[in-house]
Amino acid sequence: MLCEVKQTVNALHAAFELFNADGALGDALFPDNFLFGGPCVCHYRQSEFVLCYRPASPGRNLFRGAEDRAWVPYSIAMNGEPCGWICEKEQSSGFFSRFSYSFMELFETEYEMYRVGLGKDGIVYPIFVKGRQVAQIEKPTVVRNNLDEYKLCSLNEEAQRAAVLLCLYLDARAFAHRGQIARSSVEKTFFLTTNKTLKAKYDPNFHARAAQM
Repeated sequence: MLCEVKQTVNALHAAFELFNADGALGDALFPDNFLFGGPCVCHYRQSEFVLCYRPASPGRNLFRGAEDRAWVPYSIAMNGEPCGWICEKEQSSGFFSRFSYSFMELFETEYEMYRVGLGKDGIVYPIFVKGRQVAQIEKPTVVRNNLDEYKLCSLNEEAQRAAVLLCLYLDARAFAHRGQIARSSVEKTFFLTTNKTLKAKYDPNFHARAAQM
């Protein structure tokens, strides 16, 4: 299954369109794009999802081990009912090497999303459930007018829904361009992952497999 999340507005609010080859899947809005932690309202198929930043109380992570700590937590509600949460976590890949990844629990299913830089080929974000890849977010190196675009490939509709929510979280956390208004701008970002554990998360054949679903 393939779909796209395409940003259409970036200013004091940020707006996105969600679509696949058959047409529109929904939309998303960050009404307070000038603030860190502003909420997101996403309409996906027949459901409304709301992502809200829930800052942890001071000291909440202080006495936890590094791999148990949760950073930048967002709650998730579907049609007004709590259904999950997203946060950043850390994982060790050696005695002196650590990396962060995104963790999401949605309808009691746990998802892990990693970042793998491919240099001039962009950045991919493989998404796993219990060690099995179920989806992937792909971001190109070139962004025009601060309007980010993402390609999502998934093995099934459940994984696609999870990828959409993780994509919006990713944009809010890493690519928000808060309060910036750009005209005729071009930004190029090249990022290459060298960590062997992270590089192993990337399957170059996954996109083709997902496209057949």
